[in-house]
Amino acid sequence: MLILSNDDIEKILPVGACLDVLEEAYRDLGNGMAATVPRYDVFSPTKSGEFYEYKTMSGVLPNRGIAALRLNSSVVKWYEKAGGVRKDKLPVAGGDRYVGLIMLFSTETGEPLAIFPDGYVQKLRVAGASAIAARYLARRNSTTMALLGSGWQASAHLVTMALVRDLKEVRVFSPTPESRRKFVDEWRGKVTAELIDAPSAAAAIEGADMIICTTNSISALFPGELLQPGQHVSCVKPCELDALTYKRADPLIIHWHEAKPFQITIGVDPQSIPDVAEGWHHPITREDTAIWDLPEISQLVNGQHPGRVKEDAISCFCNNVGLGLQFAAVGSEVLLRAREARVGREIPTDWFLEDVHP
Repeated sequence: MLILSNDDIEKILPVGACLDVLEEAYRDLGNGMAATVPRYDVFSPTKSGEFYEYKTMSGVLPNRGIAALRLNSSVVKWYEKAGGVRKDKLPVAGGDRYVGLIMLFSTETGEPLAIFPDGYVQKLRVAGASAIAARYLARRNSTTMALLGSGWQASAHLVTMALVRDLKEVRVFSPTPESRRKFVDEWRGKVTAELIDAPSAAAAIEGADMIICTTNSISALFPGELLQPGQHVSCVKPCELDALTYKRADPLIIHWHEAKPFQITIGVDPQSIPDVAEGWHHPITREDTAIWDLPEISQLVNGQHPGRVKEDAISCFCNNVGLGLQFAAVGSEVLLRAREARVGREIPTDWFLEDVHP
């Protein structure tokens, strides 16, 4: 069994390879040749205003011979920022760190194959989904992008979007001026596009071909009135976009129809937890469509949905929920490349096997 670190994975996993294997997995999912299991969240109060969150998701990709389990064991809190509500994981594990793990299993023998932190894979699998959707939905001549957010996910989206469209200008906005200036300074020159510090979301969006949301906000980042014909918009959480944005979008593509995780709260009113409280995660209110009864990214990839058909349409990809299958897909590529590069540490697989019938 192979043990890897985030640093190991970052060294061996090209962003382009990540997009390729994700697209392969979406195609298999759309064709009934792969499976993804709905997310499960458990919340339990700890200190005042903080909660323990246990989250699991999994998926099986038979063509790669891999099944994956991704789990987070976290302490989280919600807080007000820039007129909206944000959620953060707190670094309270040893050494001011976090706990997120991916385990890979063989679909041929059932044996565990690898275990590694989820950080770098998590970053790329979310950005990869947005980029693959943009490949099918954004106008082919898109060159200007509004990047809303300047954190962990923003950097991954900057790189992946540059792979699917020939970006010339990226306007970066986040509500903290110091954060966005730092982001622009850090990434200027690392991509061919010119990076611009935008003073507002409206300034970033005006005339942009793509609007890419990459924040931890659970409040809408801009009013849907700002969108213009021909633009493509995407989010990493459905709540980053308002109901009008979804109403104007055509086509509107989601990640998967199982929109919300199965959620359990212990010792607290579920409505006191923003992630569980009814309403914030259901901004899609189209009269003609039931909640989440919408085309999925897998249908784009396998040709069941045509994608953008009108140049002046406003297209949208809503990453309404993460997929455990993404971790099986990217994890399989990580394992393949780690074995080729001979990185990581091997430990006896026997440690994880038993002779007692489970």
